[in-house]
Amino acid sequence: MFIIGLIIGGLVIDLGGAPNHERLGFRYWIHPGAFNTYIKEGSAGGFLAFWKAMLHAAFSYGNIQVVAISGSETKNPRKVIPAATKKTFYRIFFFYFCSIFIVDLIVPYNDPALGVSTETASQSPFVIAFQRSGVSVVPSIINAVVCTSAISSGSACIFIASRTLIGLSCDGHAPQFFQRCNRFGTPHYAVGMSCLLSPLVYLTVVNNTSVVFSWFVNITTVAGLIGWVVIQVTYLRFFTGLKKQGYNREGFDVFVKGHCTAQRFITCFINIAIFAILYAIFKIRLRSKLIPTSEIELSEEFRSIREEKHQEDANQ
Repeated sequence: MFIIGLIIGGLVIDLGGAPNHERLGFRYWIHPGAFNTYIKEGSAGGFLAFWKAMLHAAFSYGNIQVVAISGSETKNPRKVIPAATKKTFYRIFFFYFCSIFIVDLIVPYNDPALGVSTETASQSPFVIAFQRSGVSVVPSIINAVVCTSAISSGSACIFIASRTLIGLSCDGHAPQFFQRCNRFGTPHYAVGMSCLLSPLVYLTVVNNTSVVFSWFVNITTVAGLIGWVVIQVTYLRFFTGLKKQGYNREGFDVFVKGHCTAQRFITCFINIAIFAILYAIFKIRLRSKLIPTSEIELSEEFRSIREEKHQEDANQ
């Protein structure tokens, strides 16, 4: 509801309904323009700016797979997860697309207030637009909403990480003690391990807030992209396995001269190295080999699915 309110408020500002009664329209699409450049001018700068924006877009869309991970908590995951996934797609597309479109109308990309490092929401383009239109109460409201959203997002990330650790432990790929729960049923060891690096956020106290935030954006975004790549590769192999076994299937700017620093390189690429090292250790320790897609065990999975379906029909 809050995002919808911001979208409507931004539209009112753009059409001249704010206290200053200044109609913006598509003014900022003409001057300074709809698209910024990054590092270089011209088409090359536009190309680099696109990928820079893509990094932040991937950060914003990260962890949408929580819908599937939370399937173990639902009563009927084979029906609930597809429905929830479709709703998640439409909601995210609507909220992100509309909010970015409105922001592009009411604040130019070269606004000096966008580059100011602050500890509040005053750097938000919505806050900038509302303040300049004569509405001063919005920053406090956005600060409160951002705090609650951050708590919710952090809880979701801890849930994903702890559930993944438990799954790895149950499969024998992580220490067994991650399966232990306290008297409330909370897997405290898995949750504790998931929170182990959380104190790093206090780096913002002794360093420039925007710089430290960009470090975390780089680290978490690359980690999320690696996860998406793994999910995609897994699905492609599953898809190929279905085809081969006859199942019915119907139904990067840090390398540019002057921008290559140790901090930028490490925060952008450290997760790739970590993933490669962990993958190599896993392969060496278990001495596992890549299974040909024609030999992937699918019959047992489909048998369990049929049994679950019969059980659900019997319960109904």
